[in-house]
Parts: sequence; structure tokens; C-alpha cells
Amino acid sequence: MKKASMATYMPVLTKVIETTEKMGEQMNPSFEKIRQAIDDDAVAKMVPAEFNDIQMEFTDGTEQYQTNLANLKKAPVPARLIGKHRNLIAAYETYVEACAAMTASLNIEDTTVDVAAFNQAEKDQETAMDHVSTDVQRIMAMVM
Repeated sequence: MKKASMATYMPVLTKVIETTEKMGEQMNPSFEKIRQAIDDDAVAKMVPAEFNDIQMEFTDGTEQYQTNLANLKKAPVPARLIGKHRNLIAAYETYVEACAAMTASLNIEDTTVDVAAFNQAEKDQETAMDHVSTDVQRIMAMVM
């Protein structure tokens, strides 16, 4: 078995971070529309096709995050980073679960949002992403 090195680990970590940021930027306008509709108590007034598109975009994003998580789990981790990497995986897994919960809070059959679930998922995402960012910074500090 080939020994894990920074040269094999860092490209995986970099790609996960880049795709996470890109997907977040891509989904943010849709998130803002739903957030505004919830805040204005106007979800029922949304066009069903637009609501459906947002739910599908959230589903696609969550699938990308699940792929990223799988890539992190199978990444060749240098021994000195194993602890930090495990923390990163746990935080990223929590983030993916929160994204899935947010997606699940959107009911396309009747164009409704489980607001409590949506709000909790939003909080959980923010907390998890803070942990992901901290873990990545700690890994980078060990690499430098």
C-alpha cells in the first residue's frame, strides 16, 4: 500500500473545499428566495415550478456534498493529520445532514416549507460549516 503524503492528500482536500464553495455560491440565490418567502410569510404565493426548481437544486447540491464527503472519507491521509481529518469528516458529515434536512423541509407537492425544520437546518449548517472551516484551517496550519 502506498504511503499517504501531502501530495496525495492536499488535492483531495482542495477539491472538496472548492466544490463546496462553488455549490454554496450557486445555491445561495435559491436559498435567499426561500428565506425571504418564509420571512414574508409568502411561501404559498411562490410559483410551484420555481419552488420545485429550488428543491431540485437543493437536492443536487446535497448530492454533491455527499460526493465530497465520500471523497474525504477515502482520501489518503498522512499520519500526522489523521485526528484533524477525522474532525473534518465529522463536521462535514453534520453539514451534509443539515443540507439534506433543509431539502427535506421543502414539500413540493403542496408548495410548503416546514419552517421549524428549515430554520434548524440553517442553524445546523452554519454551525457545521464553522467547524469545517476551523478544521481546514488547522490542517493547513499543520501543512505550512
